[in-house]
Amino acid sequence: MKAQITILTCVLAAMFSGFGCAHQSGKTEAQLPKTEVIRIAEAKAISEGFDLQKYTMTGCHYELTEKDHTWTVFFQLKPPTPPGGHFTVCVDDQTKKATLMRGK
Repeated sequence: MKAQITILTCVLAAMFSGFGCAHQSGKTEAQLPKTEVIRIAEAKAISEGFDLQKYTMTGCHYELTEKDHTWTVFFQLKPPTPPGGHFTVCVDDQTKKATLMRGK
């Protein structure tokens, strides 16, 4: 059950992360390579005080919608994982701006 809640939270975070962003180009493919996105996400997490030795990156994907071009990187606390033991970093493929959303 806890895993289903975590997955649902991550999916909802990915869906709502791009609301309000302006469409910047007609490109349909990601500009940033996945390795750079992960580096940006990890740097953001560290700057927010997370010890990445305690977390596992559970996913990284690119989402293209009409309004945004966003990478979403998921991190989960290594087991035993308490409620809220996860966070998501969204990286704008155009600007490289990273936004961290803490688990609840």
